[in-house]
Amino acid sequence: MIKKIISTFLIIIIFSANSVFAKKVKPLSQLQRREVETHFFDTSDTERVMKAAVNTLQDSGFVIQEIEPELGYLRARKDFKKRYINKGRAVGYSFLVAAFTTLAVFTYGTTAYNIADPAIRLGNEFKDKTVVVDSNVDIERFGKNKTKVRFVLVQKVLQNADGYSFVKSAPTRVIRIYDPEIYQEFFAQLDKSIFYEGI
Repeated sequence: MIKKIISTFLIIIIFSANSVFAKKVKPLSQLQRREVETHFFDTSDTERVMKAAVNTLQDSGFVIQEIEPELGYLRARKDFKKRYINKGRAVGYSFLVAAFTTLAVFTYGTTAYNIADPAIRLGNEFKDKTVVVDSNVDIERFGKNKTKVRFVLVQKVLQNADGYSFVKSAPTRVIRIYDPEIYQEFFAQLDKSIFYEGI
């Protein structure tokens, strides 16, 4: 019992240290974000770019949800499982487990049933979550010989109140993805796909 208490407090200390010493990333300005999400292609054929965008997204595992060719709009979605730990929740549940364990020791085990709920929630926090990535692609002609493509990614981590992950649950974390490498990779693949569409 004492070993469990010590190990629980060690978990709390580790998570607290991680949250304090975590490296903060400087957020991008609105203009920088738009630059990351936007690319210009040397073609005025927006229909060809639209077809290439559909193929590129499908090749990346996305499922097309909506296409509006006249508006130059495309929406797609990708679901997968990923390990995501909310440090705040994990620390909170660890504290509750430690507190209820201590209480159980002093009450000779009569309150041990209180440990079950935070312990289950803490365990669920370390399980894989369902992650949904929504993508929006806006395609429009730019000038005489170019097409502007803006690609936006939004990631949602799904988890319900009990900690079990499933698609219909509410998102516990919604973030707009601004990793330049992801966008560079997409636009590079799209460029190749546009080339193949023209052959």
